[in-house]
Amino acid sequence: MSQLIDQVEIEVLSGDGGNGAVMWRKEKYEPMGGPYGGNGGRGGSVFIEATLDLSTLVDFRFKQKFEAEPGIKGGNKNCHGKGGKDIVIRVPVGTVIRDLDKDKVIADLIKAGQRVMVAEGGYGGKGNCELATPTKRAPHYCEPGQPGIARRLQMTLKLLADVGIIGLPNAGKSTLLAAATRAKPKIADYPFTTLEPNLGVVKPEHGANYEGYVMADIPGLIEGASQGIGLGHNFLRHVERTRLLIHMVDINAEDVLADMEIINKELALYDKRLSDLPQLVVLNKAELMPEEDAEAIKTRVAAAIAQRTKTALYEDDLKLKERVFLLSAYSRMGMPDLLDITGKLVIRLKELAAKVEPAQIEDDEAAVDHGSTGFEIVQIKGGLLVDSDRATRIIQVTNLKEPEALFSLWQRLRAMGIIDALIEAGAEPGTDVTIGGVIFTFGEGLQ
Repeated sequence: MSQLIDQVEIEVLSGDGGNGAVMWRKEKYEPMGGPYGGNGGRGGSVFIEATLDLSTLVDFRFKQKFEAEPGIKGGNKNCHGKGGKDIVIRVPVGTVIRDLDKDKVIADLIKAGQRVMVAEGGYGGKGNCELATPTKRAPHYCEPGQPGIARRLQMTLKLLADVGIIGLPNAGKSTLLAAATRAKPKIADYPFTTLEPNLGVVKPEHGANYEGYVMADIPGLIEGASQGIGLGHNFLRHVERTRLLIHMVDINAEDVLADMEIINKELALYDKRLSDLPQLVVLNKAELMPEEDAEAIKTRVAAAIAQRTKTALYEDDLKLKERVFLLSAYSRMGMPDLLDITGKLVIRLKELAAKVEPAQIEDDEAAVDHGSTGFEIVQIKGGLLVDSDRATRIIQVTNLKEPEALFSLWQRLRAMGIIDALIEAGAEPGTDVTIGGVIFTFGEGLQ
């Protein structure tokens, strides 16, 4: 059996937009032609998509960095640069995506084909052909492409099961799953046989009035699991999506009610919502004791449950006189009734959930945030340094030997507030100013 990998961290980087181009028409009969530089291509974006073809995140243990292609620089004859290819990262259905830097869940992919963009590709810069205006017909400058977006993401797989089987180790959870479905979990008579969740589909027998549903065998929980002891958080997360819990208890245990309380306490400590989920209590291995003794324990457990909660668990059409079942998962004694009632409850709970479940895709501004136009003026030996990604990109596409291009550079820096900030920082004619590795003389190159 392959190891279940259910939480990984990855880095994604969308492609930079291509720079625009400064080109001129040089045709036979137009030696003094106008601007002809094309726009840069858009950078590739990064998407994450849910698929049923995967059941684990194990592939991400071997590859954690994903980079989309950058856009191509604009060309001559107003040819636009080619856009970079998008990346689609495929993950199992049930994967939750979190932005690690912002500590925010950005998507919960619960359906096959559901897709979310996590990093938008940068827009390409405009070439001088598109920048031409009636008052400036021959611009000697272009625009830089937008930078891509880098993000650190955590992906957590939470199993999508209608019914979760919970209980202490060796309560018979795997045996129930194997008997109810075609799943083949590892089964043995010692604790912690199950070291990862197993899924199976319960298919209704002929004449049953319920649909098939997904059942998950959650590895045995112990006291302290909510604090990460034992299998702890690694598997409690897989209970979060279930609509209904089957609480398996070994009827031959020394104190059945105490065993039940251990599990219920850990559920509440981990997430109060889990302790509020509907539960069916299954007293397993009932074949190992006399029927009268088993019925007496069942009555005592039912009374304890009734005292613990006063609220009706189900709608009137599915309300049960009792929630406790005697079962032999090994011999299938009591199995038909349990599966039938569980199937009916799943249908009803799905109907109720459909009315209240929120949208699973959150607003994700970080996916389209290509960085600010902010800057910092730093005092360095011999002058001032402008620390600005945007200004550096403008420098990279500026022809510093062309007066008009230099004037355009000054206008852009002034519009960004950099010129005024330099003056406020003490710049005066003759001061050396470094931007993007290029040294300008304030009052000459910059004025």
